[in-house]
Amino acid sequence: MKVPSDVKRFIRDLFNPKLMVIKALYFCLLAGVVLLWPQFTIHQQHLGLTTYQTGVVSAAMASVAIIVPILAGLVGDKLGDYKVWRDGKGTRLGVGGVVWKCHCVITLLTGVLACLFTIVPSARITTTPTNITTVTTYNVTSTTATTVASGTSVDPEALSVTFMVYLVVRVTYGALQTVSYMLFEAAVMAHSQNDGVDYGFQRAWGTLGVIISSYLSGQLVQATGGFSLLFYVSAGLQMVSAGLVLLLGLEFKLPAQRLTRDIITQILRAEVIMFFAAMLASGVFFGYLETFMYRYLFSLGASPVLIGLTVTVGAPFELVLTLLTSFLVRHLGHAPLIMLGIFAHSVRLVGFSLLEDPWWVLPLEVLESVANGVLATAAVMYCTALFTLQTLASFKGIHAVVYIGVGQLLGAMVGAEVREAVGDVITFRVLAGVALATSITYCCAFYTLVRCRSGSITTIIPADKPTSNTNSSKSVPSSQEKTGIDNPACIEHGS
Repeated sequence: MKVPSDVKRFIRDLFNPKLMVIKALYFCLLAGVVLLWPQFTIHQQHLGLTTYQTGVVSAAMASVAIIVPILAGLVGDKLGDYKVWRDGKGTRLGVGGVVWKCHCVITLLTGVLACLFTIVPSARITTTPTNITTVTTYNVTSTTATTVASGTSVDPEALSVTFMVYLVVRVTYGALQTVSYMLFEAAVMAHSQNDGVDYGFQRAWGTLGVIISSYLSGQLVQATGGFSLLFYVSAGLQMVSAGLVLLLGLEFKLPAQRLTRDIITQILRAEVIMFFAAMLASGVFFGYLETFMYRYLFSLGASPVLIGLTVTVGAPFELVLTLLTSFLVRHLGHAPLIMLGIFAHSVRLVGFSLLEDPWWVLPLEVLESVANGVLATAAVMYCTALFTLQTLASFKGIHAVVYIGVGQLLGAMVGAEVREAVGDVITFRVLAGVALATSITYCCAFYTLVRCRSGSITTIIPADKPTSNTNSSKSVPSSQEKTGIDNPACIEHGS
């Protein structure tokens, strides 16, 4: 019986010792992040933050994400993996791993910041009702506050302190975590382009970490009745990741020499502009859902366990689809998968607007594997086909800025205003309509471009040698351009 080539390729990748570090890093980094992800908004509510303050926190993080990824990408491309110098004879030498040693420190600090969430003061106070009035105690100061159904209230003065402390910790944590993950993904993309490493196979191990950690997330909160253990486990995973980063290097990647000119030349191409416009729209939907989805489910009566299950249910489907992304790209192409992901956002948003029983969110979360999983994986693979090795980290940073930074900022801020005006249900339906229109527009524009170019799409081809700083451009037939990291345009000429 003949074994399919894709299965053989997967088996070789699975047992390749050089790729074990990448797989372990994906597992630890994403597990550490997703462990906290579904519980962040519930933790904010636990501290007493209002819905508006929740939106402000998300908007502040998105604002930082606009600046941080692009700076990290520019530094990564400019330094490469070497601090280049010359010895007494003029011989060019390099001290490897400068960027990745800094990466290790940043990842370690991310773990430390995760621990600081446990010392953010809560604005909630226990109330003691009497026949005359409601007396509340916060430290040693007696004040009068509004009693809520749960037997607790929020002290307005304490709330302002809680909000400011939480904002500082959350934004700093988000900035460091963004730099850490972005530099790591840029390294994997560089390996994909230079060595033909299958990005989807590596990313799948991160999805496996998501499956496990998302389930443990709700269980840990339910079992302990608090969030402290959750933050400590996340910190431990980040610290393990910091050690693994030291084993990751890019010996083939030298510093870029004409970075600004190369970025401007590549970003002005029509398919690149359409790609980033689609990712901006996707970021808006992602930003709104990340900010308000869990709070909405909680308002419908969802438990912490159900909140964790929202990620757990979709993750197995995302794992399978991530493994199949390279196959899907070869047969469908990058852009069609991104269009499909945006359309899945539309269906998912309509589903949220129809929810009455929060448990029905679980079938909707299967679509999340397409809306975020396939879309994000195909987008990263598209970057390896569109951009050169010398600019890959910079464009990964731009991608993060557009998708997570600007997109999430607009989703949080504009979504918060619309939500305050018309409520959750109407906001979900408005965003669903926008997602459907975006998917159709991208489809029409992309295939019009293909038709105008007689079925071929211009793809920038990396330099003849992986370590060269010279770039060139050629036109690649669309049938070849679909192949992503297997794109012949990304393989060394003359091989």
